[in-house]
Amino acid sequence: MEETNVKVDNIQILVADESHERYVDTILKTIEDAAKVRGTGIAKRTHEYVATKMREAKAVIALCGDEFAGFSYIETWGNKQYVTTSGLIVNPKYRGLGIAKKIKDMTFSLARTRWPHAKIFSLTSGKAVMKMNTQLGYLPVTFDDLTDDEAFWKGCEGCVNINVLRERNRKFCICTAMLFDPEEHLPAKIPQEVLDRIRRLDKAHPQPLPGEGGPERLKTYQQADCSVYGKLKELAEKNRKNPTDAERILWQNLKGKLLGVSFRRQHIIGPFIADLSAPTIKLLIEVDGGYHCLPEQQVIDEERTTYLEAKGFTILRFSNDQVIADTDNVITTIKEEIWKLTNKQ
Repeated sequence: MEETNVKVDNIQILVADESHERYVDTILKTIEDAAKVRGTGIAKRTHEYVATKMREAKAVIALCGDEFAGFSYIETWGNKQYVTTSGLIVNPKYRGLGIAKKIKDMTFSLARTRWPHAKIFSLTSGKAVMKMNTQLGYLPVTFDDLTDDEAFWKGCEGCVNINVLRERNRKFCICTAMLFDPEEHLPAKIPQEVLDRIRRLDKAHPQPLPGEGGPERLKTYQQADCSVYGKLKELAEKNRKNPTDAERILWQNLKGKLLGVSFRRQHIIGPFIADLSAPTIKLLIEVDGGYHCLPEQQVIDEERTTYLEAKGFTILRFSNDQVIADTDNVITTIKEEIWKLTNKQ
């Protein structure tokens, strides 16, 4: 290990965002090299997978100036009932400074903030990780206490001990299973700007965040869920002020009853916010960014669609690229749906 005179106070522990994508290849190489030294396998991740974690506020990075010092990311399983903080790695140059603990604390706090009711679990053979888990309130459990999500267990196939896991029918292995059941204590503070970013990212399934006060019970508009209306109203107002390019284009073609019906932007319905809605005919229009292609987001979108369709709404979905590059055809599709709903017997 290289010697360094760096002081831990000079190292920043940050919730990663898109500006940190330039470190992804270095992070993946550091994880791979560490696995070779330990003689263990890893759940291999692509550049895009890790970059997406950064964009979605599901990763923590440690930096010393402009140099990568450490990293970890969050994964969700079983429809977000279980969470893991994964890929914890420290640049060999910066080991022995307590950076791993600081990253673990921030990643754990971020997971608890985003999914306050989820169980956080860990499968590890590392003594240092077990110690950090214990300090955070994890307890040893059996493998039966962990998620049954096949996507998680598939990640174990890259490990040199996979045959042990298979022979024991996934009941136990070389790793120790540890589980944290939700509690209120958070060992690190999530900055307000990150909370704001999380709220924007989670607008498809918004909920109050810990530390921001209880839900406000205000008079709702039509179908809004009064238990979370205060937070939804605040988020909807921010989204109206900061529309995407695609949302701006659509609104220019829909406002003022240009298509014969009145549309609203950022309409609160139950626990959700619709991008655009025509309440009189129960038509909703969703404009999706690239992250809607991710498997976990597709699960959320399916739940959202099921809820809204049960309320009698028709939903049209378009990607940002469709709206921007093929506006005329998008408007034609909306016109046709309006005609069908208006003339429905």
